[in-house]
Amino acid sequence: MKADTVQLVHIFGTDRRHVVPVFQRPYVWDEERNWAPLWSDVRAAAEEVEAEMNGTADAFSGTSRTHFLGAIVLERMPPAPGRILAMNVIDGQQRLTTLQVLLVACWAAAREHGAENAEGLLKLLLNNTEQLVHKQHPYERYKVWPSLPDRDAFKALFAAQLPLARPGEHRLIAARRYFDDEMSAWLAESPDPVERADALVIALRERLGLVEIQLEGHDDAQVIFETLNDRGTRLRASDLVKNTLFRLAEQQGEDVTALHQKYWVPLEAGWWGEEVTTGRFKRARIDLLLSYWLSIHTGLEVPVERLFADFRRWLASSKASAAEVLADLAHHGRAMQRMDSLPASDPTGRLLQVLNLLSTTTPVPILLHLQANDGVSAEQRAIAAGAIESFLVRRFVCGLTTKDYNRLFMSVLQNLRGADAAVVGEHLRNQLAGQTADSRYWPEDGEFMKGLLQRNLYRLLRGPRLRVLLGGLESHLRGEKSEMAFSPAWAAKLSVEHLLPQQWEQHYPLRTDKPAERARELRENAIHMLGNLTLTTSKLNSSISNGPWPVKRAALNKHAVLLLTSASVLQAPSGLPDDMSRSWTHGWNEDQVVVRSAVLGAVACFAWPR
Repeated sequence: MKADTVQLVHIFGTDRRHVVPVFQRPYVWDEERNWAPLWSDVRAAAEEVEAEMNGTADAFSGTSRTHFLGAIVLERMPPAPGRILAMNVIDGQQRLTTLQVLLVACWAAAREHGAENAEGLLKLLLNNTEQLVHKQHPYERYKVWPSLPDRDAFKALFAAQLPLARPGEHRLIAARRYFDDEMSAWLAESPDPVERADALVIALRERLGLVEIQLEGHDDAQVIFETLNDRGTRLRASDLVKNTLFRLAEQQGEDVTALHQKYWVPLEAGWWGEEVTTGRFKRARIDLLLSYWLSIHTGLEVPVERLFADFRRWLASSKASAAEVLADLAHHGRAMQRMDSLPASDPTGRLLQVLNLLSTTTPVPILLHLQANDGVSAEQRAIAAGAIESFLVRRFVCGLTTKDYNRLFMSVLQNLRGADAAVVGEHLRNQLAGQTADSRYWPEDGEFMKGLLQRNLYRLLRGPRLRVLLGGLESHLRGEKSEMAFSPAWAAKLSVEHLLPQQWEQHYPLRTDKPAERARELRENAIHMLGNLTLTTSKLNSSISNGPWPVKRAALNKHAVLLLTSASVLQAPSGLPDDMSRSWTHGWNEDQVVVRSAVLGAVACFAWPR
């Protein structure tokens, strides 16, 4: 490995091409973090030159400064007869590409102001000698040839004047507009724009420095790339995985351009780059896909933080070719997109919403594995999703720990990989039912009902878990014949309403058939029970929260549409004695709460069967 400090003219002033491999990530630099600091350095260097040319430089400033722009890592590509020397860009593609955008903007500005000398010198930094460009490879005129998704936009940069801006244009075009605006304003400040343009060219050629690292035959380009990018940068784990796979594909003699177009380009769509919240962190979907996919193949939890290191270990032990890995990854990517679009009426879609509410992703690799396996029927997927949801809900209602879920679901996943696709959902259900450890068992109906009827349910489950429970009850009450399924995501937007208010003293007198102390105890016990809770909109909740029962009942009659309210609060549940049914809506006290708790508890046992 040979490292030198070089001027920009060394990089772009000779006939040399800097080729960004097709498998590297697209252009991602932006104004705040990249373009503006670069222009600030260039402007400062140019103004120093200008001051020296005008004789106004500080006599005590010492020798001229070099403004360093960072490092690039290059690997000389095998020479080809009649072709311009090409350097493979191992690292620094963002920097090199941005410098070309800046130079194009400088060239356009010099041309606009009639600075012919500056225009000519800048053109030498943008284009290789025309006579050396191979007729069958016209793109060799460019000093930098960017990654595949950026090439059309890169070629469009070289117009003397850009067309009018349009929404959603490529980031490279946006960079050119930024530098155009800055350059135009800066040149306009000078009484002699031509002289200022000449000073700019001197600064660009002689005062901007880079560290150029050229790899030699015994250097491992992949190790260098990882060392520079695996820590402390904005590169995602998926960028490192991508680089590893396509370098391997090159070594295996594959057509990397075709592989990239077929398998990776779909994974570079905007949806995959969007960050989604998983637990306490936000992750890009592409990184989550890789994490889930690697868990499927290893049977181990793969946190995004360890994704690249774990992937390298797996790849080293795997006998799969790069093409096979890319094809399988793309297949799982399509499955993940299908899975993400499932409605709440689909058990898997519903479970994903529940997991999102609970801020957990531990079972997702299992769901992705089942979705990607074309031999698994919708019925078996439904059985698996229903079992996982029941397992989770029953355990949190019973106040049981979640600390072993990662290992449990990875163990289940390992066993599923060899299961018969025709019964894989049943196999998963049986695995969960067979767990006996305290941290893993699936509660029976008796323990589940005991948890549902506890007097402090609201305080124990408050927040997402309570909404999952109440929303699930609503969904089950509606059944398959309802015009509209109730989504767990809707429950997240609703408020939990205490029918018998927490501040009950003013409008809800204690019963008189019990001693006062016992009556108060019964009242306090009922406040946070399941039977005293329902879901309403926030506005309805705030308007009726502590109001008297006739007012609250009238408002619920007018606005409440959930069966959770209408079928067991605004009318008596079926099967009650006639006298209790007739008086059910006349008032609301601990008697109704206890009865409704038992009714909803029975519904819950059917909604989440074991």
